[in-house]
Amino acid sequence: MWISPCTHHPTVTWVEQQAKSFMDHAEQNDMKVDLVTRDRDWNFRKAFDEILTARGARVMMLAYRSPNLNAYVERFVQSIQQECLDHFLIFSEKHFDYLVREYVEHYHSERPHQGVGNRPLSGEPPPAMSAGEVKCRTRLGGLL
Repeated sequence: MWISPCTHHPTVTWVEQQAKSFMDHAEQNDMKVDLVTRDRDWNFRKAFDEILTARGARVMMLAYRSPNLNAYVERFVQSIQQECLDHFLIFSEKHFDYLVREYVEHYHSERPHQGVGNRPLSGEPPPAMSAGEVKCRTRLGGLL
């Protein structure tokens, strides 16, 4: 999961920078990006698609008003909203980015996922228990 920093005023230039940042992140983590799906927001222009295709990804626009075509993203948005964001009053972009960053780290390395045998997405098993002692990591004031 890669999430770009938030902004109050997304512009075409900002969206293009996020495409470059995403592809840089994928390359740094040895992830091959084959297909990028996107909605029909007016900020996604020809230059956005060209940035992705120049780096080897295909770009596919989703149909109008079709959340079921993006089910994995929709499910993640529901998870972060219900498990994290609904519990806070968010005061700034910096605060929002912090909450999202902490949740994504929790989502990847600590939260169990049924689809992978109740293990975190990182693939590492949860910390072992010894002598009945449970080791716990708290995030966001104990919410996670």
